[in-house]
Amino acid sequence: MVRKVWIGIIIAIIIGLVAAVWIRQSPKPVEPNIKTSNLEIGVILPLTGGAASLGKASLSGMQLAIEEYNSAKTAGGPTVDLAVEDDQAQPAKAVAAFQKLIVTPGVRLVLGPLTSGSTLAVAPLAGKNHVVILSPGGSAPAITNAGNYVFRNELSEAYGARAQAELAFSRLGFKSVALLYVNNEYGVGTVSVFRKRFEELSGRIVADEGFNAGATDFRSALAKIKAAKPGAIFVVFQDEIVNILKQRIELGISASVYTTPVFEDPANLKTLGPLAEGVIYTYYGSFSPDAQTGATADFVAAYKKRFGNAPTYYAALGYDAARIEIAALQSAQFDLEKVKDSMYRIRNFPGVTGETSFDHNGDVTKPVSLKIVQGGRFVAH
Repeated sequence: MVRKVWIGIIIAIIIGLVAAVWIRQSPKPVEPNIKTSNLEIGVILPLTGGAASLGKASLSGMQLAIEEYNSAKTAGGPTVDLAVEDDQAQPAKAVAAFQKLIVTPGVRLVLGPLTSGSTLAVAPLAGKNHVVILSPGGSAPAITNAGNYVFRNELSEAYGARAQAELAFSRLGFKSVALLYVNNEYGVGTVSVFRKRFEELSGRIVADEGFNAGATDFRSALAKIKAAKPGAIFVVFQDEIVNILKQRIELGISASVYTTPVFEDPANLKTLGPLAEGVIYTYYGSFSPDAQTGATADFVAAYKKRFGNAPTYYAALGYDAARIEIAALQSAQFDLEKVKDSMYRIRNFPGVTGETSFDHNGDVTKPVSLKIVQGGRFVAH
């Protein structure tokens, strides 16, 4: 009996020694917060589909910022690369893109998604997996409460749409407005805030028409709006504005068109020509592609040299987003576990779209101004 016990003990010792040797020699899994000579930041943007022009511009801005960092980085600092995924502005595809990115060791930072719906879809996964995301375009009010790993350097429509309503009523003198908006988180969230504030100011909403993203025929909705005789049409869109403006003229609607910062895209001027004249829109922040001095002028010159065309609003937002994440990484000494806290400590970051500081919800504040198309150019109103 004693012999059997000793044999059992000896076997257990041998098994333990073999296991210890195997564990010591086996490759260790890569921890997500280790510091390496190469650091990969994920990117989720719409590069095909209806919002592709916005996503491509934003990606160009990000690429320029990363190239500038890599060329100027100090000895010992990691080289930063971008791992880019296309979500086509579709929430389900954004989730798939996010899941693909985070299985790659080291990807614990994501630039994007760009659109509100995709940002909200990814937000729960960001919190669950401790991945910081920074959206350069998500403006739906709901993003404010989407989690403490979610940041954006675009203004929330909780502030932006409120300002849009105040400017419409007080500055532009519109006392009655028709709503025409894309039926998603961005469009519904924006008009909800706009409607509430406009009616508080004693303005009247005389028509309320939603449409699906990617729609091309707006004649029925525009006919109803024409019958309501509004002072202006407040249009919230992703990539549908060209057909809206063309069909507005076909139906003989004279009401002013009032819209959002998304309108400031040179492609709209090129496609619409004279039909863009007189369109009024709000603008967030202080970026101007016509800047002659300072950091903004330097950015515009560098962007033109790199890509052969002037940067758009979304190119500037993408550029700032990438630079903000780099600044947070540097502040955290490239420890990915500390980047979230570094993001919350960002104060008065000197971006080309204006100074950026994050509040406790990862939101920013920026000035809201009016612009208009005159003589084929985007100018201050």
